[in-house]
Amino acid sequence: MSVDKSQRLRFQRMLWGFVSMGCTLAIVLGLYLFGMLPALPTLVYAVITMFMAITFVVLNKSGLNLRFKDPSMTAAQIITPLWPSIFIMYFVSDPQARMAFLLMGTGGLLFGMFALPRRTMLSVGALIVTSYLVLLSALLKWAPERVNWRVEVVIVFAYFSVLMIVAYLGSVIAGMRTTLKKQNQKLEILASRDALTQLPNRRALMDQLTQESARIDRRTAAQSELCISMLDIDHFKRINDTWGHDAGDAVLMQVSQALQKTMRQGDFVGRFGGEEFVILLPESTLSAAIQAAERIQACIAELTFPELPDGTRITVSQGISVHQPGDKIEVTLKHADEALYQAKAQGRNRVVVAC
Repeated sequence: MSVDKSQRLRFQRMLWGFVSMGCTLAIVLGLYLFGMLPALPTLVYAVITMFMAITFVVLNKSGLNLRFKDPSMTAAQIITPLWPSIFIMYFVSDPQARMAFLLMGTGGLLFGMFALPRRTMLSVGALIVTSYLVLLSALLKWAPERVNWRVEVVIVFAYFSVLMIVAYLGSVIAGMRTTLKKQNQKLEILASRDALTQLPNRRALMDQLTQESARIDRRTAAQSELCISMLDIDHFKRINDTWGHDAGDAVLMQVSQALQKTMRQGDFVGRFGGEEFVILLPESTLSAAIQAAERIQACIAELTFPELPDGTRITVSQGISVHQPGDKIEVTLKHADEALYQAKAQGRNRVVVAC
């Protein structure tokens, strides 16, 4: 997933968090209008809430959130609204009205299911309960008339139980989501890899070719080219027929390893099918591609194969084409395939460049 797309997704989740903050702000304004909150604490709460929302938006839009361990800032968006809520609850004249803030705190914790691990979920739940206990201690010391301890004991026990249940269930769901994500990643790898050689398969090759073609189309003629080499193992059918498919598989695997070792960083090699491989040489030139192909020829010619009789050497033929901006990638592959056919027709173990 691209950074821009990830950032948009994080911003959408942030907006849902703002809905929770907005509902809490509406509760505060309602309590003020009903005469259960003084004007000054109400104003302070509103200013702090708006400041927090603006801060989170600025962090996301500027990309500064990408420097954090959790770019989604999930835990921060759950915890930071907690302190203004504790502050405003101190001034609520009716003890029962404080339950509304506790309910909103529980709702905010549910957002943690999208990103937080189990331990963090439980820690955030415990922090909310601890903060409420600190509030009750402050009320007992400076405003004991606002505390009904018999009711508060029941509320704290019930709220603690609910928070722990929500935190635990949320963490279980988060764990299941993480496991599913890892399994999907494994499936994607399996779907894009050749089972024998572990190289990218034809599907992955075509995807990579499409991406590289799009990059070339954006470049000017003076910039580097995208070169493609189609490689075929010479007389591979004879290897299978003479020494068996196990020997053929061993040859394929060893050639695959040799190809990977000779690649530059940024080059791409995959199994196109059978004994054919495709090598992508982005940000290259035709002369550099020819040199790379010759290097591959020499490397494979030096390989030894325990599965084959002593002295048996393997050679390969290659056809190189240069992708022209605006052409379909299939056209470039066809040109490389035609050049490969010429290389085999000319006696194999050679490199031919498409005209």
